Amino acid sequence: MSTAKSYDTDELYDNCSSEPKEVTCFCGKTAFTIFNGRVRQVRECACIDCYQHLTWAHNLGGPEFPPILPISYWDNDVRMDRGEDNLMVVMLRESGRSRRLVAKCCHSTLMVDHINYKQLKFLLFENACKIPWDNETDPPSVTRPPSDRIFMKDWDDSRGKLPEFKGDPSRIEQGCCPPFTNKTNRQSIDNPLGETCQSIFQRIPWYTLENDEGVIPKNKGDWPELIPIEPR
Repeated sequence: MSTAKSYDTDELYDNCSSEPKEVTCFCGKTAFTIFNGRVRQVRECACIDCYQHLTWAHNLGGPEFPPILPISYWDNDVRMDRGEDNLMVVMLRESGRSRRLVAKCCHSTLMVDHINYKQLKFLLFENACKIPWDNETDPPSVTRPPSDRIFMKDWDDSRGKLPEFKGDPSRIEQGCCPPFTNKTNRQSIDNPLGETCQSIFQRIPWYTLENDEGVIPKNKGDWPELIPIEPR
């Protein structure tokens, strides 16, 4: 298989099972099902906003995460299975465009929505929730490898050693994003079985941190308190 075919089309995910996947928070109290278990795309992201959010969650007992974040995109067709009353939407700033679904029990991050996703997909942090493997032997790094590495302009050596990118080095970007071609039937969601992440978000409380852009407080007590806001 050629390098171009491997990394710029979703044939990269032909070994990703399309069977439904139940995603849970780390303690298991909250879960939802993705009806199409085949991932749309996986990336490695150095975005400061993603890193800032996961640092905040980790300081409150949330999961550990690597310095470069594996992120995956999935069809926006889900079913809430349990723990909806345990959820909140958290924004870094009310002016931001990313809305992150957080489980209050263990501060796992379960879904991320953004206006650019056009209600066709949502994002998962692969290390911030529990996503099933595609088979019993191959880890997600094999069945769901990253197609590219993005937002390297936000990388800072304070995060630690920069991990080697195991994909095509020409697909390492300072911003976002290298070309990527979905198969024709991936441009829409055919015959959806559940609801969208937006409909779930509208049923639960929203908060903003109003943390300064790009600032990672050094101490747990230096993070701002959550401020309730209206859903949008």
